[in-house]
Amino acid sequence: MKGNLEFGKEVLSKVLRKDVEEAEVYLSGSREITVSYEKNDLQLVSSNEGEGVGIRVFKNKGMGFANSNDLSPKEVEKCIDDAVSIARLSPSDPSNSLPEPQTITEVEGLYDPEGERFSMSDAMDHARRLVMSARDFDSRITIDSAIFKFNITHSAVVNSKGIECKEDRTNFEYIIFGMAVDGDEVSSFDYRFDGTHFVKDINVEKVAREFAKSVVESLGATTCESFNGSVILTPYAAASIIGMPLAFSINSDNVQKNKSRFKGMLNKMIASPLLTVEDNGNLEYGLGSSSFDREGLPHKVLKVIEGGKLTTYLYNTYTANNEGIASTGHARGGYSTIPTIGPTNFIVKNGKDSIGDIIKGTKRGVVVNRFSGNVDPISGKFSGVVKGGKLIENGEYVKPLTGTLISGNVYEALKNISAISSETERVENFIFPYIRLENVSVTSGK
Repeated sequence: MKGNLEFGKEVLSKVLRKDVEEAEVYLSGSREITVSYEKNDLQLVSSNEGEGVGIRVFKNKGMGFANSNDLSPKEVEKCIDDAVSIARLSPSDPSNSLPEPQTITEVEGLYDPEGERFSMSDAMDHARRLVMSARDFDSRITIDSAIFKFNITHSAVVNSKGIECKEDRTNFEYIIFGMAVDGDEVSSFDYRFDGTHFVKDINVEKVAREFAKSVVESLGATTCESFNGSVILTPYAAASIIGMPLAFSINSDNVQKNKSRFKGMLNKMIASPLLTVEDNGNLEYGLGSSSFDREGLPHKVLKVIEGGKLTTYLYNTYTANNEGIASTGHARGGYSTIPTIGPTNFIVKNGKDSIGDIIKGTKRGVVVNRFSGNVDPISGKFSGVVKGGKLIENGEYVKPLTGTLISGNVYEALKNISAISSETERVENFIFPYIRLENVSVTSGK
């Protein structure tokens, strides 16, 4: 794999001989193992290795970009020529420039040397235990699909301004989907996810048990009376209904293209004072962490919403240049695309009350374990089916729910947050608590 600085600097020196103003070289090399089960049986085992280079150049403020997954001298030279040719034909844009180097501090807990020896048989064993742990929990469990994935990546970025950085990462991720079947009765479909950077921290059994417990508990579900009131989102449901639209709306590219509901809302209240959100790319062991972004700038702890007030958007160098400010270090992507923008570890600060206390304080409401529906990040409208839902009356669980939908507007819902739990869970790169919303429409079959 050639995801290293020396090779990157060699390529950069060749680019700079082409009479360009600025140039960037991004390199990535990876090895991946995937084991998947479908319908309770082993379905696919695959192992892939790959490497690639992305070359971005500026000529007269015009941008050219080309990439290749062939790092032979001939193909790299062709990639350079393609990028330069495109730049010469592209329109001038004053915001086209590369960032200056900044101090990079290595984030701990992202690379496990044991990953270099991680084998296909190791991955198969973890995948098998993921499936068997769920089925051993209860014989009524049916696995629709389960995936265990290992990935080791070596990446590097260099540019003509002096940026030179590299990073090695190991990732182990596992997810299980399915239901419980008891005779003619089928539970709500559900899933659980987790991941780690270290072999010793892989815990597929925990994920399998949580998944199995959830689907078994949703057996015997019925409908309830429709109402407008309290809805408690689990971290999984909150990531879908709240996390995705928030990430979209704080993306400065969406703001500048007039797609964001938060345009012109900096330093204004956009949510309940209970809501504080930060993006932390420096989080040790975080699945979304890295020492630098796609452009080689360091990540930081960025408070996005504080006490309900919007404090910043996420920027890469291009969108920051559009406003004459500094990038927040949120350039995202790989060798095959120019930098986009995205969050790292997106974290909603936990509250003081336990989920048990929040439930006790809910007179009538629905717990949404998982949301299956549509959320429009521009308008904020959401509507969909409650999966694994539970009805609460007078502070107690009454019964599991089926045939129940919720709908509303996420941007209005943010203002109607009435409680945030002390417990949090990780859903990919989101770290969310349980969140109670008020004035949500609940429509059921009764």
